[in-house]
Amino acid sequence: MRFKFTVFLLALNVITFGLIAYLGKQANQVQAEPGGLSGQIGRELLDADRIELHGRGLETPRILERKGSTWTITQPMEWSANYFAINRILNQLQFLEEDASFAVDEIEKSGQSLADYGLEDPLLRLVIAEGQQTISLSIGTLTEIGNNVYLLGPDGREIFVVNRQIIDGLLVDLNDLRTREIFDIPVFEVEALGLQIRSDSTADGSSLKVRLARNNGEWRFEAPLAAKADPALVDNTINTLTAAKVVRFIEGNETDPILQGLETPLMQVTIHGNKRRQTLIIGNLASNAKGPPQYYAKLEDNPAIFTLMARPFDALREAQEALRERNFVNFDHRLLSAINISENGRKIRLQKLETGEHDWQVLESKGEDEIQPHRADSAIIEQLMDDLSSMRASGFAVDAPTPTDTERLGFNQPRRVITLSFTQGEPLTLTLAHPEDDSEDANAALYAKTNQADFIFQVERRPTLQMVPLNTSYYRNRTLEKLPSSARIRSLQLTNLESGESVFDYTLPQDSIRWDNLLEQLEGQRGPHIRVLIDAIREFKVKSYLLDSYAEAYPVDSEKSLPWKFKLSATIQLPGGDTDRTEMREYVFTKRLSGTIQVAGSKQHNAIFEIPQPLIDALYELTDDMETPPEVDGNAVTTPATPAPLTAPQPIETELSE
Repeated sequence: MRFKFTVFLLALNVITFGLIAYLGKQANQVQAEPGGLSGQIGRELLDADRIELHGRGLETPRILERKGSTWTITQPMEWSANYFAINRILNQLQFLEEDASFAVDEIEKSGQSLADYGLEDPLLRLVIAEGQQTISLSIGTLTEIGNNVYLLGPDGREIFVVNRQIIDGLLVDLNDLRTREIFDIPVFEVEALGLQIRSDSTADGSSLKVRLARNNGEWRFEAPLAAKADPALVDNTINTLTAAKVVRFIEGNETDPILQGLETPLMQVTIHGNKRRQTLIIGNLASNAKGPPQYYAKLEDNPAIFTLMARPFDALREAQEALRERNFVNFDHRLLSAINISENGRKIRLQKLETGEHDWQVLESKGEDEIQPHRADSAIIEQLMDDLSSMRASGFAVDAPTPTDTERLGFNQPRRVITLSFTQGEPLTLTLAHPEDDSEDANAALYAKTNQADFIFQVERRPTLQMVPLNTSYYRNRTLEKLPSSARIRSLQLTNLESGESVFDYTLPQDSIRWDNLLEQLEGQRGPHIRVLIDAIREFKVKSYLLDSYAEAYPVDSEKSLPWKFKLSATIQLPGGDTDRTEMREYVFTKRLSGTIQVAGSKQHNAIFEIPQPLIDALYELTDDMETPPEVDGNAVTTPATPAPLTAPQPIETELSE
């Protein structure tokens, strides 16, 4: 009984699996029927790794192969395929729909053959392959009615009538089927750039080899010398190279590698990626090129010859200099502790103070004598640091200088020696020099070198030397004095020292009165100008220092001096202890020397200096003796009297001498 039951179950399983297989086959037939042609080739297209085009409609067969997601033309020439052109062909085939279909058996019964439909020797034969498995489609002649063609299906048993657009897509011009891109290594993958440039100046025609490599995000030259490269310029160059496009492909009957200069190339450009590289060989200029100049070129290990635009590659001829880093003084501002500037025994020292991040002092020494330190201007120091760190070479004079070179360029008697000291690390020394025989020419070259490399750079002379003046006064704090916020100005006087007369003399009568109240009561336009003087007393700013000592007249030179013409005096009340203390502030001024120059002095601060423009203008308005035209003050202009008419001239009597 148990045995019979087992046999029954086994028979039931056989029937069940047979039914499933039958229904599955029927389902496939049902699904394939409405899908028609696209249903027969759609799956093969998705997995295809090779497409072949043959037939009398093509001069030469075309074969495309896929590696990963990239299609490549392998015949009639090896080149990357145009991604968009290939996708357009695949999409047309994948969604191909027939207008009608009929079996080959039917036409044979009616006495016709494949030749009657152009399918015996087809216009095109399309082979779609995946590995060793292939399917084939043949495209024949046009139909008599409609813009259609006959197509023999993959099984060779059915003929389909389809739109002729399939022919247009498959017969696309070979130039449109090939991509115009030359390098396929993406920019982010590039690790090195190599150049081999033929030198026409050498007798043996040897080549200059240039190599740049990226290490830890920094581009450096490895040949012909070891030096830093400008990262922005190198990135731009690589972007330009990888974006280069083919202008025109040279067909087989036009190719002549010797005549086109590809056997002895002008240049070879190698881009190194991640475990791969591509080398572009540049030949002669294309003589028949239309428009801008073009070079003949080809990829290494690829016989295809083409032309490309010459300009990006002409720029590479001077790559060893054009791509070099021109900023050669690099340091961290935060670690800087001192700056020493010297020339011929004279030295200025800028020293960072511990009182604050932006507090500096300036000292000068001549031999063993050292001048009293002054507080340095933080803005000037910041500008100096920025100027030094952004100093750029205008040229590269000598890369491996000999002692003869350094002496010839004047480094035995340098114009400036600038030493930067840091809280961490070794000092950085910058030396500036020029030959002695061109010391009078301000536009001649100035040479620079540092203790961090052997290179001698060329920089612009005038702006570079002006950037580091050997003048203590230049670095001094431009704020001569700043009163505390609690200080009170009780009186203000401006005196003409030549006449002894007072230009004005104002005193606050009591503590409750403020200068704003007093200035509102003044007649005319004096109020705003006196406000400028009050602000100057509170915080006296200097345009530039002239002398670190005071004199009773401004010594213009050894033979000429200018007297002080005006004196500004102020009484200052400073709170402190049980009683307030009173102090005086006095500043003297010369006459106005020009629209932007007027000199002042302070005995208290032992200095002579130029004053800023707002103070110059205010003093001028308060002391100018020129009569103001009535229309400026809003007064009526008097009508001038009518001049009397001219009398007729009397005749001139002449005496004749005998």
